[in-house]
Amino acid sequence: MANPDVIIIDDDPMVGELSRDLLTDAGYTVTLVQDSLQAIPTIKAQMPRLIVTDIMMPGITGMDICKTVKSDAALKHIKIIVVSGKSYDVEKQRAFQFGADFFLQKPYNVETFSNTVKTILEGSAPAQPPSRQVADAPAIIREDEVEQASDLDPGQIRLTVWGSRGLPAELPNRNSRYGHQTSCVSVETKEHIFIFDAGTGIVELGRVIAEKKRYYKDIWICLTHFHLDHILGLGRFAPLYDPAFSIHIIGANDPEKSLKEVAQATFYSSFSLTKQPPKAKIDIYEILEDNYELFPGVKLSSMYANHPTSTLVYVLDTLGKKITYAPDSEIWGDATAFQDYDEKLGGFVRGSDILIHDAVYSDADYEKRKHEGHSGLSVVVDFAVEKAQARDLMLFHANPDYSDDELDKLLADARERIQAKGYSLNCFLPAEKQTFMLQGNT
Repeated sequence: MANPDVIIIDDDPMVGELSRDLLTDAGYTVTLVQDSLQAIPTIKAQMPRLIVTDIMMPGITGMDICKTVKSDAALKHIKIIVVSGKSYDVEKQRAFQFGADFFLQKPYNVETFSNTVKTILEGSAPAQPPSRQVADAPAIIREDEVEQASDLDPGQIRLTVWGSRGLPAELPNRNSRYGHQTSCVSVETKEHIFIFDAGTGIVELGRVIAEKKRYYKDIWICLTHFHLDHILGLGRFAPLYDPAFSIHIIGANDPEKSLKEVAQATFYSSFSLTKQPPKAKIDIYEILEDNYELFPGVKLSSMYANHPTSTLVYVLDTLGKKITYAPDSEIWGDATAFQDYDEKLGGFVRGSDILIHDAVYSDADYEKRKHEGHSGLSVVVDFAVEKAQARDLMLFHANPDYSDDELDKLLADARERIQAKGYSLNCFLPAEKQTFMLQGNT
């Protein structure tokens, strides 16, 4: 037969035959498929102009059919109407995420059904996913409430640690002076804010910004990689849900998933922690190892870290100060012809005013966990002085299984090593919401 105008996929004979008859009466050629497992072969064989598919069917769901068609270069031009009695907003959102052109709720109006199909085929129907409205959406800042100026003076830099722990196997039920939130650090000047990683610590930072304590219209979020503890809080960052903000998300693609795919899964997937689609303007910047001038006098540099998956180390140069963020980076301490990471990283971060670096393990524990992607204490301290020539060292990505006493000892051991070796180095192990001020050039 000639290529049909429409293929209908519905396991319910009554609904499927009714839909076919309505469209046939309207002058369309129609194929009805009642076995969903035959849907894709039939689509490929007949190449229709439009697919009308139910969601809930045995074998393969309408969402799977939609995703398969829109992921195939030879098929993605085919328009799709998803028809379902599942009228939840999240299901509509998923349908549009997988490429549907229209979502039609069952039971549909038999008098307007053929006109809906005509409208879709002619390309005049909007295909925008619905906004999800929730009672406890993050606070919105009105334009007339915005405090345009930062509370910082020209030349001042404020670095705040909002989370610095790794993600434990179990949620902790004990208090800690160091906190339990995962990786997030903000760097603020009078004009700009840069956020490094979006672990759970970013949630509190978002509240602070949304409550007017600090305000920047443009927010830069630099993700080191996509391990869960570094992106878990991104979907609950309050400024994302305020149209007054522009959010710029920076990161490296990984062979398993791109930065765009991570953002899409975070903001639009029904499995994400978000409760509504973003309202801020969002830009995605997929970067490699390179130097980027974000603004006059503000440079962001990136280098691949010694850590599983595509992971970045960032260096931010602003107001004459150099801040390095390397939360997941294994320094081996023994360069060879086959391993020159220590030397390369040392050159990249040399002269850092603040070196924020992975120090997950005590020396004893590192001996048991070598070459898994995280550093031990002594090699980090030595690296900070001998290769990085840093002024301050911030021990980061604190082991989530360590108690406060063990973390206190880790810091004490670091400072003891610094004293014993005669190093000139300030060393810190930060607590949540701890702030460090730097005076840069005006």
